[in-house]
Amino acid sequence: MTDNEAPRIQVDYESGEKVYLQIARAIRDRIISGDLPVGAQIPSGNQMKQEWGVNRLTGAQAVEELRKAGLVATRPGVGTFVAAMPASQVVVLRPGDRVIARMPSEEERERLSTGHITPVLIVTRADGRVEPYNAAVTVMTTET
Repeated sequence: MTDNEAPRIQVDYESGEKVYLQIARAIRDRIISGDLPVGAQIPSGNQMKQEWGVNRLTGAQAVEELRKAGLVATRPGVGTFVAAMPASQVVVLRPGDRVIARMPSEEERERLSTGHITPVLIVTRADGRVEPYNAAVTVMTTET
């Protein structure tokens, strides 16, 4: 991957969010947007060091988060590659429905494949039903 393939992200050391999660989120966003399609190699540890100034451990933690989310697979001695493009879903909101975003519980992380990097969208329907969605792959729209 070359520097001109994707915009550089800035690691925010003041945000309180772990650096490896910031990097994992940036790579995940590039996968979801199509900048890193299935089969594409994600940045190596050396590229992460050059691009974001992080050590190999931080890069490995970011890759592990992406692996937990099922987005990448590593081939030892070759690299880490995009293994899956998350399927997007459209959720229709109706009058009286409410939506909040928050970080997922441990159970939601597993069930919705969010890992530690993706918030969940919690839709509370007008009738009281509660529906959690993976924020990375969910589009909300209103009934027309």
